[in-house]
Amino acid sequence: MKIIILIIGIMVSTIGFAQNEISGFYSLSGFDGNVDCNIFLYKNGSYFLELSENVTDDIVESLALSYGKFSLANNEVTLIDKIHNYKMRLVLENKTLKVKQAFSFLINKRFFLHDNSIIDETEFISPNINAFMLQKERKSYNISHNKLIPLCLGVYEDGQGYKLSIQQNNKYKLEFKNIVLSEGKWCRNTNELELKDINLRCSFYLLINNKKLVSKLLPGEYKSCSLIYK
Repeated sequence: MKIIILIIGIMVSTIGFAQNEISGFYSLSGFDGNVDCNIFLYKNGSYFLELSENVTDDIVESLALSYGKFSLANNEVTLIDKIHNYKMRLVLENKTLKVKQAFSFLINKRFFLHDNSIIDETEFISPNINAFMLQKERKSYNISHNKLIPLCLGVYEDGQGYKLSIQQNNKYKLEFKNIVLSEGKWCRNTNELELKDINLRCSFYLLINNKKLVSKLLPGEYKSCSLIYK
């Protein structure tokens, strides 16, 4: 029994050491004009993925794309999103992280280590959001809106940078300021629209309303925004 406990202790300490070794601030700079994509790997095993845009010399706007926990095994870093539970995979190569599975625009891109001194996780997103709550909201909406609402094919926008294209061949594309975040196949369940991402292997959901779609939740969107049909 003591031997088993000792082995488990060694495994846990090794994992913790590995996480400490790769913790830091990694960046993919200028891949789209003034837009950077950054990954923060914290010593406590948490991660934060963001888009960062230099609007002016003094103003930087950020969009939180994903956050959750990360792990390292055989030089592969796995990020597991806290809200949607999808996985992103990156390979550790000479202090860089090469993307194998993630958002569409990140596939085969390489993040470079900029700073390995970050220690503490930042409180960046409301902890009240969870998958079970979102599922209940979608179910409740379908019960209260049991009459089928027409779904208009075409482009929906929120006015803040999100654009969703719903195509006739059941394909979709989700963009944020012309950056492709998600693409794949869509289907509907009563008045719920499901987006099946081919890269993240995960589904995102919206509620179908009169010429608009309400996010529940799209990647990087944590406030249930409405996208209006154009």
